[in-house]
Amino acid sequence: MNELDLKNNLIIICDDLESTKDELHLKLERYIIKEFCRDEFLIEDAKFVTKEAYIKEDKTKYLLICAKSFNIYAQNSLLKILEESPSNTIFIIISNSKSNFLPTIRSRLKIVNILKHKQKDKLEIDLCKMDLNEIFLFIKEHQRISKNQSKELMQTIFYEAIHKYEIKLNEQEIEVFENALQLADLNTRTDFLLSTALLTIFNRDEKQK
Repeated sequence: MNELDLKNNLIIICDDLESTKDELHLKLERYIIKEFCRDEFLIEDAKFVTKEAYIKEDKTKYLLICAKSFNIYAQNSLLKILEESPSNTIFIIISNSKSNFLPTIRSRLKIVNILKHKQKDKLEIDLCKMDLNEIFLFIKEHQRISKNQSKELMQTIFYEAIHKYEIKLNEQEIEVFENALQLADLNTRTDFLLSTALLTIFNRDEKQK
């Protein structure tokens, strides 16, 4: 927590939302702080945040958004303002799981994980070297996992694609992952979601060869 870069928009993943929020208040006491803490962050909350963000202040203003879960439509509502934040306004979003966020949100903000027990992000497939047979076996192995596990796995594939393998996904490809997460919430079959995500990356690599 001491080494956090608080000069840019940020997502903090932590065990204890309240204590993390309190620590941030101490670190940012010289600045203006506006707090939005909810169990579930909804579209109405996103509208309040957006309205507050456009209120000009002389000093730097921090908007602390703290929630256990984030509604998909609320996240989509925040996309533009997170990408083009008003001057002197910094967003810090606090939650306890990276899987709470859409790929489009995660691609725009740096994520800092201060969980005492780190989340597992390691895949057992190389996204840059995988072939169709490996994709088939990977999907077969994971086809009966739960909805939450499916969401976590989709998030991990997206995270590793960008950060580990440095695959530069375009907006259309990022949207594939976003749609897959929404479908996961609707209990869409995991084998369909995984094939869509992995083949998007595979076909992209094939075109570049």
